[in-house]
Amino acid sequence: MTPEIVQSTAEMQPFTLWLCTPSESDDELLHLWESMNTGEQLPAIKASHRKREWLSSRILLRKLNLESIHFLDNGKPVLEAGAVSISHCRGSVAVVTADRNIGLDIQLPTEQISTIRSKFCSPAEWDWIEKHDEPLRALTIAWSAKEAIFKYWGEHVEFAADIEVLPFQCNDAVVLAQYTGTHGSRKFSLWHTTRDRLEIVVAI
Repeated sequence: MTPEIVQSTAEMQPFTLWLCTPSESDDELLHLWESMNTGEQLPAIKASHRKREWLSSRILLRKLNLESIHFLDNGKPVLEAGAVSISHCRGSVAVVTADRNIGLDIQLPTEQISTIRSKFCSPAEWDWIEKHDEPLRALTIAWSAKEAIFKYWGEHVEFAADIEVLPFQCNDAVVLAQYTGTHGSRKFSLWHTTRDRLEIVVAI
């Protein structure tokens, strides 16, 4: 399981992003995690793909020497020094670190996301997304942008009401969004790339 460094800066704010898609079997991942002897207990996860994602993320954190990580009650990961965010999707796992607060999401475009668009997409956003040259990719990137902003704050974010993602092209390196909610008001210039069909978005 070898992580790949994908990117290292955005808006002049340094960050490091690692991406990994393990080739090991489920049993091999479990054995590798157990051999690291972290003292952490394996949670009771029924879905095999969720268990695999959990193991992969913990192994990657260990390989990156991020043993000091802990999780707040809301699930946001925290480091003793600096900031970290974690995301996983369909066998891939990613970790980003920075000196300041940060949020990360990776997502593979599937038709499933269309079935929940009303939960995160405003009517104004859908108006331009449905007319987009690549509506499924655009919808996926918009979701990832909102998820990254949610992870940036950690809690109290209403995806459809609090965040407006502005029109973009799917190959744009920057996605603009306006957040207005419990945490105040802020414009985000989110870093974006695509790797092996995975849409990757970072809020910093």
